[in-house]
Amino acid sequence: MVERKLGVKGRLRQGFRRAMRAGHLPGLSRLAGLDRDQWMALAAYRGLVQQAFESRPLAPQVSAVLWDNGAFHPAAARKAFFSPAQRELENSSHHYGHDIQIKRHAGLPLIGSPLPWLLEHGLKVSRGATFERPCDWSRGYLCMGPRRAGWLQERFGQPAVPIGPWISYAQPLLAAPEIASLRRQLGSTLLVVLAHSWDQVERRMDQRACIQAVAQQAASGGYRSVIWLRHWKDPELQDLPPQWIVACNGHRSNPWFLDAMRTLLELSDGLVSNAFGTHLGYGVALGKRLHWLPVAAEQDLSGLSGAKAEEEAAEWSERQRLSAELSARLALSDAAAARDAVRELLDPYWGFDCLRPATELKGLLAGPATAPRASRRG
Repeated sequence: MVERKLGVKGRLRQGFRRAMRAGHLPGLSRLAGLDRDQWMALAAYRGLVQQAFESRPLAPQVSAVLWDNGAFHPAAARKAFFSPAQRELENSSHHYGHDIQIKRHAGLPLIGSPLPWLLEHGLKVSRGATFERPCDWSRGYLCMGPRRAGWLQERFGQPAVPIGPWISYAQPLLAAPEIASLRRQLGSTLLVVLAHSWDQVERRMDQRACIQAVAQQAASGGYRSVIWLRHWKDPELQDLPPQWIVACNGHRSNPWFLDAMRTLLELSDGLVSNAFGTHLGYGVALGKRLHWLPVAAEQDLSGLSGAKAEEEAAEWSERQRLSAELSARLALSDAAAARDAVRELLDPYWGFDCLRPATELKGLLAGPATAPRASRRG
C-alpha cells in the first residue's frame, strides 16, 4: 500500500489532533467538546433514520427518542417542546431540522455560526397566530408563504422573507435507484397524514371511520399500497389492514425529519388527509394527488387558557374554513382545473414560487446574529 504524503496543513492538522487527544491542549480540547455532542446528535439521528428506511420489507418507523448528552432518552419523559439541540439561538429553529435543510441547501456548515433569523417551523393561517416573538439578536423571520410574511411584517415591524415550502429543501434518505425499485414493488401508493395532537392541544377523531374512509379512497383511486404516517404521540393502531405500511418520522427534534417526510412523499403517488397542515402544501410542491378524507377531527383546548386559547380557537376556525374550501376545489370534475384551483388556494401560505436558489439563500443567511444570547419567550 502506498502511504499518502501529507502537506504542511495536513501535518499541522494531524499534530493538533494528536495533541488534543493526548490532553496536551486542554483549552482547545474543551472548545472542541462544545460542539462534539451536536455533531454526535446529527450522526446518531441519521443512523436511527437510515436504519428505519433501509429495512426490508419497508417499515419506516423512526423511534421518537431524543439525543441529549451523548445518549438517547424517551421523548415522553421530557417537557413539551423540549429540544436538546444547541445549533441555533432560538430553540424552535431546530424543529423538524429546518435549520439543517436550509444550511445544507446554501452550502453552509451544518453546525457553525447561528442563523441570524427566526425560522417559522410550521403553518399558521390566521393573522393573529404566533410562533416566536421577535428577538433582539434576529434580523427577522424566514417563513414559507408571502401572506404569512406580510402578517409578520405588519405585526412586528421586522423583515419577513418567504422562502417557499420547507420540503423543497429536504433530500430523500434513499438513492434514486432504490426509490425507483421500491415504487415498482409498491405500485401506486397512497400516503395518509391525519390530524394529530400537539402538547396542550388535543385532537380526536373516529379512527375506525378513518380506516374505512382510507380504504375506500385507496380502492376508488386505484392505489395498490397504503402508507399510514403516524405522529410520534399517536397511540399504536391495532385495526389497520396488515398489508398497510406504518411510518413515523420520529420526534420533532429529529434533524432529518423533513428528509424522512420527503422520502415518504417520493415513494407515494397521492396524499389523503383530514387536516389543513403543512403536509398538504408539501404534497402539492412535489406534484402529488391530493384527496380530502371526510372524517372530521375535533379539537380540545381545555389544556390552554386566556389569550393562547383564543388564538388557537381562531386558528382552528380558519383552518376549518380553508378545509371546506379545499374539499370543494378537489371535488371539481375537471382534474386539471381542480389541481390549479388547489394550488391557487394554498400558494399564499406555502409560497410555491418563493424558493431560493443556493447562492441567494447563502447570501440571505450569511453573517452572524447581532447578539449571541438566548431568545426571549413571548
